[in-house]
Amino acid sequence: MKRFPKSFIRDYMLTALVFVLFGVLFLVYPSESGKIICYILGGFLCLVGIFRTVEYFMTPVTLHEYSLGLVMGLIAIGCGVFILIRPELIVKVLHTVLGVAVLLDSIIKLQNTLDMIRLHDKNWRYTLIMTIVTAALGTILLINPFKAMETLLKFIGISLIINGVMDAVAMFALYSRIKQVEMV
Repeated sequence: MKRFPKSFIRDYMLTALVFVLFGVLFLVYPSESGKIICYILGGFLCLVGIFRTVEYFMTPVTLHEYSLGLVMGLIAIGCGVFILIRPELIVKVLHTVLGVAVLLDSIIKLQNTLDMIRLHDKNWRYTLIMTIVTAALGTILLINPFKAMETLLKFIGISLIINGVMDAVAMFALYSRIKQVEMV
């Protein structure tokens, strides 16, 4: 059987940790957290954009390695600067962006569930429950039934914490089962 890529596990667990940390930030500092997240995201996009742009100019041009590094770098810088200049616009659509992100994450959990079923792991039902809960949280974020922004931000925080913890548990369960199958 093909080895489970450790970089995937690392990146997945790092994403789960970021979800939990952002969730705590939203929960503890609901009124300030939206802008803080925007500043972090804007700064990150600027750094990635600068890196991609510099990388483009440092890499020799070959026909075999056609790259959109410059374009992607400039787009990332432009998005980052926009977010840094106008964080209040991003905060207004934050629930939609996070709702889509959580729904996409629930699709990944669904694949994890299907992988566990294919691996004959009897614990697949737990990941299915996590998938359903995550999809419900994402849907609620998209619908945004909350009247007050602070209540919405606290709900986002709770959702991100739950999602991050469930991601870590699901990855641990899947990884454990794959290791068991590899030993056989």
